[in-house]
Amino acid sequence: MQQCYMIKSYDQLKAISDPFRVKILNMLIEGAYTGQQIAQQLEIPRAKIHYHLNELEKNELIEVVRNEVKNGIIQKFYRSIAYSFIPDADLLPFTTEVGDYYRSTMLEVLNRARLRVISAPDEAFEITNPDRNTWPRIALRAEVKLSEQVFVEWLGRFRSLVDELAQKESTEGKWFYLSTIGLQIDQPLFENVTDCDYEITNPEAEFNKPDNP
Repeated sequence: MQQCYMIKSYDQLKAISDPFRVKILNMLIEGAYTGQQIAQQLEIPRAKIHYHLNELEKNELIEVVRNEVKNGIIQKFYRSIAYSFIPDADLLPFTTEVGDYYRSTMLEVLNRARLRVISAPDEAFEITNPDRNTWPRIALRAEVKLSEQVFVEWLGRFRSLVDELAQKESTEGKWFYLSTIGLQIDQPLFENVTDCDYEITNPEAEFNKPDNP
């Protein structure tokens, strides 16, 4: 699989901006599935799943990675061609389709994270020390008011930290899952800045009550 694929045509953008196809695509980023397996997981008729798989395959966003024969029937296993997708600069004028794609992608990231929390082992939620700085998990929400440039620069440093984390993988370790979204909002929902868990030293930033259990 490619790390990142550039969406080059409007047909590809239109195909990938459908929320249901984004849901299927995210499953195929995680692993290879047949249409039947996807239909069972999503509880959707197989015919509908195959229609959307055909659209994604026709636009070269997914591919068949292997075939298996079961009860005399050939089963196709599909996989996404890349871990992430970015619209080409020439497609940015199609603001509705581009916006729909990114909104659907973020919603599906949240949904996949929800499923990971539900299926996580009991061990993941055990507390052996009252100091939460020693806990091997995090749940955090924060609202911060600052310039777009400052936020973009911070995101760059955050991505570098994630890359650094990936370099520390060990065959003797445990599997951990990290999911993140961050975007501009229209207005804050948290009310009391005095509940902030962090000392703010940057006068350009105003934090509103992060939620960090």
